[in-house]
Amino acid sequence: MATFDYDAECNRQLDRVIEARRTVRSFTDEVPDRELIERILNAGLAAPYAAVAIGVEPRFRRFFVMPRGGEAALKTAEIMKRNTLAAWQNIHANLPEGMEPPPFAMRLKAIAEGGDIGFEKVPYFIVVAELKGIPPVEQESLAHVLQNMWLKAAALGLGFRLISATSRLADNPDFCGLLGLAPGRFGINGCAIGYAAETPAATPRPPLDEVTAWLD
Repeated sequence: MATFDYDAECNRQLDRVIEARRTVRSFTDEVPDRELIERILNAGLAAPYAAVAIGVEPRFRRFFVMPRGGEAALKTAEIMKRNTLAAWQNIHANLPEGMEPPPFAMRLKAIAEGGDIGFEKVPYFIVVAELKGIPPVEQESLAHVLQNMWLKAAALGLGFRLISATSRLADNPDFCGLLGLAPGRFGINGCAIGYAAETPAATPRPPLDEVTAWLD
């Protein structure tokens, strides 16, 4: 069995990376080197997966890298905006009388009306696809993948933003056709990566002892 020497300095550096992780919403125009993106993808590839759920399938995880302004990114933006408009219209049509739309619905409305979808101005938009299985735990695997990528991006000094609206396109035939995937066969999610124009402040967290119970 392989063993690793995780010394105190290694742990301090890991703590620094975890604490440095942020959701970045403003990026510079500078394009990261391809080698940096590949290091982030390798971190995602190393994340756990549900082997029992999917069986023996070597290509259970796929990555699709879309540079800013490329044909794939432009087509994805169009598809996502159409999908978002349909989602907003569905929510709006089914709101109980007199109820104000929730913040999530208003976000959909803003995007549908031409607002920022989160990746159009960012150097790279990356879609991750995870093979579905039984039980359906692909979104849990995707969460591990994206967290690995997020932490690696932070360690490399890059900004990262989840584009969670990507997950709604898993059954969209136009989008899946663009990726060369069968609609509904994979769970998907996405992120935007580039250099941060601004580093957001850390979001507040409660003291550990207020949210932890040690049970006998």
